[in-house]
Formats: sequence, structure tokens, C-alpha cells
Amino acid sequence: MVVHKVAGASSFRTSELDTRDSVSSATPSGFRHFFGTPAPSQRFRAFGIDPLESPSHHAKLRGLMHRLSRRMDAAIKWPSHQVRSLEHWENPSIPSGYTYLLQFIAHDLVHSAIPLSVAGGLGRGTTNARRTPLRLETLYGSGPVGSPHIYALDAPNDDRRTKLRLGRMRWKENEPATGCPFRDIARAQAENVTGIDRSIAGVRAALTEALVADPRNDDHAVMSQLTALFALLHNGLIDIIRRHEGNAGPNGRFGAAYKRFLCARGALTTIYHNIIRNDLMRRVLHPAIYASYRGPAPQFIDRTDLARKAAIGNWEIPLEFSHGAFRFGHAMVRPEYQINDLSLHDLNNTLEKSSVNDPANMPLDETWMVQWSRFFEINGSTPNFSRRIGPHLSYGLGNDQFFPAFDETERVGLLYRDLLGAGLAGMWSVDSLIAAIGNRRPNFIAMSRLLEDRDYRVNELREWLSAGRAYGALTDDDIDTLSNDPPLPFFILFEAMQQTKGLQLGLLGSIIVSEVIFGALSSDPQSACGGSLADQLDLVAREFYLANVLKDIPDISNMAQLVEFTTEIAELKHAVPAFL
Repeated sequence: MVVHKVAGASSFRTSELDTRDSVSSATPSGFRHFFGTPAPSQRFRAFGIDPLESPSHHAKLRGLMHRLSRRMDAAIKWPSHQVRSLEHWENPSIPSGYTYLLQFIAHDLVHSAIPLSVAGGLGRGTTNARRTPLRLETLYGSGPVGSPHIYALDAPNDDRRTKLRLGRMRWKENEPATGCPFRDIARAQAENVTGIDRSIAGVRAALTEALVADPRNDDHAVMSQLTALFALLHNGLIDIIRRHEGNAGPNGRFGAAYKRFLCARGALTTIYHNIIRNDLMRRVLHPAIYASYRGPAPQFIDRTDLARKAAIGNWEIPLEFSHGAFRFGHAMVRPEYQINDLSLHDLNNTLEKSSVNDPANMPLDETWMVQWSRFFEINGSTPNFSRRIGPHLSYGLGNDQFFPAFDETERVGLLYRDLLGAGLAGMWSVDSLIAAIGNRRPNFIAMSRLLEDRDYRVNELREWLSAGRAYGALTDDDIDTLSNDPPLPFFILFEAMQQTKGLQLGLLGSIIVSEVIFGALSSDPQSACGGSLADQLDLVAREFYLANVLKDIPDISNMAQLVEFTTEIAELKHAVPAFL
């Protein structure tokens, strides 16, 4: 989600994909629409024309999204903070670690072969492979049997695998004696039939393969470090469970390993859900919407069979979420990060650090080992804060190395991809979404003048679009169509800027995100039952053991507590560079 590369597809032009003239209104497998498929009159239109019904109109749509993306290049004049040491664009409510937790969650909800913007329409390659939401498939893959490359052998004389594989960090200079050296994701060298070798001859082999379940979890340095954090926690949970097990004997070793892995996976998934519900959503959602959804039995206004479908592995994600509201995380990405006490890296350098982009300099060295108190508020630390949520992205997300042009507009960057993908998805228009929600929950719409009063909404959009004509060269026709029918991801950012000064999502964005995230959580038996984390973990443990082997796990309700617990069980208190 946040910083999502095209994984090899970016070099193709849309004309080469042979989809521009055969766009279908059929929703790709694994996707659906919020409130069901909208009628043609309810869909987003550009210049009054539905892109799904008129593929020949796509050139005008691309031009419009190009110009809107250029308008959004203009920096936002945010109000000042009470804390004068912060930049105006920083969000003191959301440390930047949550930006990448959102990206991790996006990978856990959606996995498509090719982005919709690059594919050019709802066709081949745009299906969603995730059919059970928020079950940490992005971390565990298909488990030790289906994805053995991401798991380490338990012992040299058998083939059991219960721990996630990690890799040694690299030292530019002499390696110290203290601290765990396994701080990076696992990476490997692979022979290439083409004969291409990206190694530094006589110095370092190119580690081109990231041994992770989801290659997007090596999109950049912070993402791979967050993946390693979750792997370290899983491995520590394995050790905790093992200490409480009885001696299974040689014939029971494989069954014991299987139970141990499933119990640890269940425990980590439960902790993950607890953090999403009580920490992440509390920070990013409008407070009134969060209060309506955070309980164990919220009243959903979308389809009522979502929990059942998710439970049986037939879940579908709304395009209005995946290609609309949840793109807000891209606006939270900072232009630079203090990674640890040793290093400050700009966004371009951060995006470059992966096995795809920089294999000869893998594994990550000590300057890229994340000190987590720089990304979450831990013991009074002052972390990197995320950017406020609004219609503007950090300059690095317009980098042509990572987000090159792929169509005739020659527009580079992530923002254009977000806007174009939304325009091609056949999504509900903003007006129609507001009307549909108003029919079900009029009290929600009544809380926001921007949603309740269409004339006011159009005028506010028109005023903002007109204020930056020099950036996008927007015409009067552009401004008229965009203010009357704004693309959903743009409106979600605009709403957050206008309604909450960018500190949380606005009401519409919060409703869409809540329906999907809390809907996914409701499909999990442990998460849906409510109760304390201790009670939920007790249920997980007793699925596999007579006793509660997870009783020593403390209450973990936020990311700071997760990091502190991981530091303890992974024996990283004295790690160099600092882990905490």
C-alpha cells in the first residue's frame, strides 16, 4: 500500500498490455464494490463520461488525472502546532512506524499480479489473491510446507520448520561482540540463466532474492525491517511455547512442531488484531467513527455476510477501499527518516534499499537497522512523525526510478497511479457513496457539512483546485468536472485536510476503512469475541494444548508494547546498533 512498486510491470506501456480497448465492467476475482456494484449512474465519471462504458475516452481521463496529480504537487500550508519544534506538516498523533504498519496491512489484504493503473482496466492480472483477510499471509505465506523457503530448519538432523528465517545484518566495519546479528530479512544469491550478475566483483555477491512470503515486504528498508520485527516476535513465541511443552518423544516430534507453529501463528495474529483495533485504528480514524466500530459487535452498513464469507476463505475486498480510501497512507510518507542513532536517510535512499534495487549492498548494514523508538513512542522517545493526511505526497514518491512513466502522459510517480487506478475501477462516485451511507446512517452524514451539503462540498473543492492552477494547468472544464465528481482517493485526502487538519481521516474515509478493517476482524473468532488479550490468547493456546502455554505474554495493545516485548524475548536489550 504505502510505497507500492510495480514489481517488473512498470516497464510496460498500457498499449502493450492489450487491455485498453477491451475493458470490462466485471469486477476482478477477489474484489467487489462497497454496497454492491453501482449502477452506471452511480459510478465515477470524468467530463460526464463513464470510463467503463467508453474506453475510447481513456486518453482524456489520463490527461485529467495527470493534471490533477500535478495540482497535488503543491505543498499544503498546514497550520502550526503547539509544539514548535515540529514541522507544520508533521502529525504528532501518528509516529511514522504506523505508516508502514498500514503498508504491511495493505499487503495482508490485497495481492495482485499487476496494478490496475498499469493494466489499463479491470482485466487479467488485477485479481486479488487474498481470500482470508488479516491472517498474516503476507508474513507466513502458505506455512512451512507450502512456503519452506521462508522458514528455518529447527535442527540440523531433521526437516521440521517452525521459525521464520532471518538474515545476518552486514557491518561496514568490525562487527561488535554484543547483540543479535540476525536483524535483516533473509536474502540469497541466485544463478541467472541470462548470465546477468549484479555482484561487486571480488567484494560482495548480489543477494537478489528476498526470502519472504510477499516480495513487497522488501519494497524498501523500513518495510523489510518491520517484517523482520514480526519474524523476531514469532520466533520468540515459538521459544515460549516450546518451554511449556512436555517431551513428545521422537515419534511425536513432527506433530509437536506442527502444533507449536500453529499456536505461535495464532498468538501473533491475535496480538496483531489487538493492535489494529486498539492502537492503529484509534490513531487514524475520526474519533466518532472509531467509537462506533471499535466494539466487538459493530453495526456494519455494508454487506451483512462478510464475516461468514471471510471465515470460509471466500472474502472479497471493496475497490472503494483498496483503490480509494486506503491509499491515504501514501500521504503519510516522510521525506526523510532518522533510522537510528547512526543515520538519517532521505526517502530516495530508503526506497532504494531492497534486493531488487540494490542487491550488491545487501544485507542491510548497520545504518539501516531500525531503532524502533525512532518510529514509535517508547519510553518517552520523540519519533519520526508521519506527514499529515492531505492531497500532497512527499517528493520521493515522484521518483522516476521507482515509479516510472507507463503511458502516453509520461507522468511519473505514485500519485498518478493512484488517481488513474481509481478512475479505471468503476467505483461509486463520491456523491453516490454519500447518498448510500446517508440512507443507512443519516447521523454519520449529518456530522459533516462537507458531506451533508453538496453545494458547499463542490465550492470547497472548486476553490482549492482553482488556487493552484499554475501547478496542474487545470482548465475551467477540469475544475468543473473534478469539483462535481472528484476521484475517491483524492477526495479522501481532501476531506482529511479540510475536516481534521490532516491529523486523522475525515468521516467518509473513516467509514470506508472501518467497514473493511473491523469487518475483517469480525470474521476471526478470537478477535470477534472481544475480551482481554489474555482471554483471547488462552483460547488460542487451548486449541492445541491442555494448559495455557501463552500465559506469560503480557497485555500488548499497541506497537510500543509489541516492540518492548520483542526486545525482551529476542534478547535485544543490548543489541548494537540499538533495537529499542
